[in-house]
Amino acid sequence: MTNISDYLIKHAKNNPDKIFLIVGKECFTFKEIFDKVEKLASNLNNFSKNSIISIMFENSLEFVISYLAIIKIGQIVHVMSPTISKENFLKQINSCEPVIILTLKKFKNLFEDVNTNKQFIDFYELDKQNSTYENNEKSEFTSLLYTSGTTSSPKGVKIKNSNIIFTTKNISNVLEYNNKDVDIVPLSLSHSFGLGCLHTSLYNGSTIILHKNTINILDILDSILENNATTLAAVPATLTKLVNDFPEKFVEKCYGLRLIITNSTKISKNTTKKILKLLPKTKLATYYGLTEASRSTFMIFNDNEGKEESVGKAAPGVEIKIVKENKELKNGEIWIKGENVIESYWNSEFSDKFEEGWIKTGDLGFFENEYLYLTGRKDHIINVGGEKVHPEEVENIVKKIPHIDDVIALGVEHELFGQVIKIIIKTSDESKIDINSIITHCKKNLERFKVPREVEFVPEFPKNEHGKIIRHLLEKNYHENK
Repeated sequence: MTNISDYLIKHAKNNPDKIFLIVGKECFTFKEIFDKVEKLASNLNNFSKNSIISIMFENSLEFVISYLAIIKIGQIVHVMSPTISKENFLKQINSCEPVIILTLKKFKNLFEDVNTNKQFIDFYELDKQNSTYENNEKSEFTSLLYTSGTTSSPKGVKIKNSNIIFTTKNISNVLEYNNKDVDIVPLSLSHSFGLGCLHTSLYNGSTIILHKNTINILDILDSILENNATTLAAVPATLTKLVNDFPEKFVEKCYGLRLIITNSTKISKNTTKKILKLLPKTKLATYYGLTEASRSTFMIFNDNEGKEESVGKAAPGVEIKIVKENKELKNGEIWIKGENVIESYWNSEFSDKFEEGWIKTGDLGFFENEYLYLTGRKDHIINVGGEKVHPEEVENIVKKIPHIDDVIALGVEHELFGQVIKIIIKTSDESKIDINSIITHCKKNLERFKVPREVEFVPEFPKNEHGKIIRHLLEKNYHENK
């Protein structure tokens, strides 16, 4: 059984001096990364097979070393972002029960007041130790990622080695990655999109250049030119900002790219057309998938003029079907089947999401000439730049503010992020509520992408005969009044 860490062994043996990882001004060869992984693996090798080890790092050398070392010794790596809220941190830790949490002191300090009995281990304290490494039997499972932090139980996505290898081969074959590529990745490695980019670079033996984020977008452009990069992976919001705010620099710095790949949310038609016009020789691609069913479709826009709204055709070896409640409807729920699809969640609460190898995505869409088009969600989950937000989580925070009788959170269309959050507030006395205070309260209690961008006051919500708020009428009213 092959796992993704085996490719590090292969490249360290066949091409030891080639640069694999660049972070900031530091460069590391395949052999240097291999040696660091071996050392950390030896110091983590005292846990039983299939133990959960949580890691919490930003994009960094420490993330890459920890991730690969844990997989190498047959454990399951639970990946968390250091920007996770304390509430969601606690939910995930209570759900998966890791043996340790591997991180850095600066991130450990952020969670000191969280009531958990799990031991935080500083990466560099562990790195000082010296142990003898014994090769463990490989685990069927590789990693555990949680799709979102919600007011209900979090969904733990347990990913197999076979899921990763199947998906990575598809990415490489469809998008023609090779060992000469230099890959720019400003995506969080704690997210499926960023992690898939790491897998692809490792699988092909290419060079990956990690950026911590896209706050300084001009640094990313400079990095592309300075390193003669050939591929860029970025969310639609980043690409939209580049072509709208820096079109000349975008062309100047990115003319050498052979591929731009995007995902997390649907890229706008306007941004797609601008990129194709500015960089006609660069392949622009996207895909549709879930953490639970990664890279289920691929779309190469250069070859499909007029289909800018589609997310493409089913990936090789992947089946997709539309399940309709009424045969007369155009839209239906998207079901996916293939080796990229997980078998079950970490907890058993969501077994109804699986049926005979199919995963019920909750996404709505339709096929037209084999091309898949997305039209929305079966439920009310809001997709902000690829981050999934349950409206109830935002609503419960806002309800804590005095003089607010009730609140509904909606996802509304946004050029950069696909959707942002709008809250509609019912109050008997609007004069006692300050919008700035609401936003400040949300910023203190929610992750940044969950903070509302729009606020509206109403005297009453539409309700059914049982007194339940009819959410879809609020969404309909928004679109009609837009």
